[in-house]
Amino acid sequence: MKRRWKWWRRRQRLMRISLRGTQLHRALGDRIMHSHLWALDSQAVAGGLALGLFIAFTPTIPFQMFLCALGALFFRVNLPIALAACCITNPVTAVPIYLAERRLGKHLFAQFWILRSVLEPFRAKGRGGRFIEESTYLWAGALLFGTVSAVTANVLARLVGKIAGHPQAKRPRPPRPDRTPDR
Repeated sequence: MKRRWKWWRRRQRLMRISLRGTQLHRALGDRIMHSHLWALDSQAVAGGLALGLFIAFTPTIPFQMFLCALGALFFRVNLPIALAACCITNPVTAVPIYLAERRLGKHLFAQFWILRSVLEPFRAKGRGGRFIEESTYLWAGALLFGTVSAVTANVLARLVGKIAGHPQAKRPRPPRPDRTPDR
């Protein structure tokens, strides 16, 4: 097991070295070199997995990788894991996922009168009103799918990390007060 960690750390170090001086490094600065973006501890992996899944289930297919990379930089979670999790929705799987999300959104709006009242101003006949209504169904289902999958993945990844004994992110200890004052 220790051999894997050494291999991973060596690969991450080499990746950081190769990124230095590139246009990406000049654009984003040292934020791209932050240790949590490349760490394989359970906290960074769980965060990356949750972020990637949440973005994967939103109907933003041409921008998902970009949004995922920005989110990983902002939240300082594992970037490769987040990008890999984002690949769940691809041209093959996007249509069934989006249809299921739309159906769930439509069901939610049919069940709760508060949600139905949101759509009342857009009930006008025509393509514009219909487009807004269908988009609202899709986004409601997508946000629910994304939230549930992100929370579930985060909890499961942290649980697996604890069971498997993966290292936790090191937190700085608060300074200890002196026990005896010096005079």
